[in-house]
Amino acid sequence: MKKRKSKEERKEEIFFIIAQIISEKGLSEVSTTEVAKRLGVSQPAIYKYFKNKDEMIIYFISHLKEQLSKILEKAGRGKDTFEKLYILYQNHFALIEKTKILPRVIFSDTIYLGSEEKRIALQEVIEFYKDGIKQILKEGIEKKEIKEIDIHIGANLVIGLVISCTLEWMLGGMSYSLKDKSDQVVNLLKKILK
Repeated sequence: MKKRKSKEERKEEIFFIIAQIISEKGLSEVSTTEVAKRLGVSQPAIYKYFKNKDEMIIYFISHLKEQLSKILEKAGRGKDTFEKLYILYQNHFALIEKTKILPRVIFSDTIYLGSEEKRIALQEVIEFYKDGIKQILKEGIEKKEIKEIDIHIGANLVIGLVISCTLEWMLGGMSYSLKDKSDQVVNLLKKILK
């Protein structure tokens, strides 16, 4: 007999199904009906976990924050600023390759126009991630590993490189490993920040 999945296991599965729908059709196509169909359950079964589509999207965004938190935690183990940034890019690009959705979520008008709650939730995730990157840069400045910079602009640069590399990768048909860009990106940052 097949073991029943725990609520947390099922919600994790729902996170990746939502990611899959977003990558294929966009955020506006996420619905309880589509998620239920892909899970192989009835639509009412989804209501055990979420009241409606908005609640699913809010969960998705909060789970995304957990994923980004893990990336920052791993990056924090690097021995210097550039190793931390390399680890950050490796793991961030791996998450994008796995889910194929981060840029679509960030630039989705469904987030910005539909619900103030969703817009604020996504803004909080982005600010949380930027704060983690700012901390890496601040420590790098304090240890004299990088030059004095405005850490807000530096964090935007780090995130901007993720976005531009991802866009190029997506437009190129996702035909190569995005993680392979990590060396190039960190080498560029060394030229700018040293």
